[in-house]
Amino acid sequence: MALDQSHVIQAFIQLSILVFSLSLHEFGHAYVANRLGDPTARMLGRLTINPLAHADPIGTILFPLIRFLYPGVLLFGWAKPVPVTPENFKNPRRDGALVAAAGPTVNVLIALVSLLALIILVNSQFFDLDATSQGILLDFFKFFFWLNFALAVFNLIPLYPLDGSWIIKALLPGPLSYQYSRIDRWGIWILIAGLYLGFLDYFFQPAIKGLVIVLHLLGMDNLIALL
Repeated sequence: MALDQSHVIQAFIQLSILVFSLSLHEFGHAYVANRLGDPTARMLGRLTINPLAHADPIGTILFPLIRFLYPGVLLFGWAKPVPVTPENFKNPRRDGALVAAAGPTVNVLIALVSLLALIILVNSQFFDLDATSQGILLDFFKFFFWLNFALAVFNLIPLYPLDGSWIIKALLPGPLSYQYSRIDRWGIWILIAGLYLGFLDYFFQPAIKGLVIVLHLLGMDNLIALL
């Protein structure tokens, strides 16, 4: 498939948004871990939003770029995981869950900021933008929103190595948590199968429906149509 210049530029913009979002996600893990008494990430230079500290050449750059250039290709990305030493926590189970939840929480916050930007663009004449410029900005923030929404939902799936697995293990009683951990060795293979067979939609579809319901209850039906 031939790639025109505008499509290549769009792919690199999307890649930049992904790298930025993943870097903030990992920074969230490092920040909360440090606040809860584990300096491991800080000592290894991961308490930063600098993408160079978090980017994986394959998972953060190559695979996502291929995906953005060729949307039909089923690939997903990742960043370098933030190292954590649970023994440094006062309450390893609880604090480990809080560290795990910090990454998706950051993505939710970014998504909310993107929604705010969309609301301002649609309802304010302050910027006095022409239709083309406004359309470009709307597409930019829509992508920002949906990417971070997807990152939050995906990372909350309760399968290793995703953040949701650590949260669910902390919530389960000890014996059940141990039994649940036994499927960790299969987690990545289940995720890959879910990507190609489509059953990850069982997580995304309810999340999207929940988003629509919340926006409707807040009287933001015009925003629903925009998204």
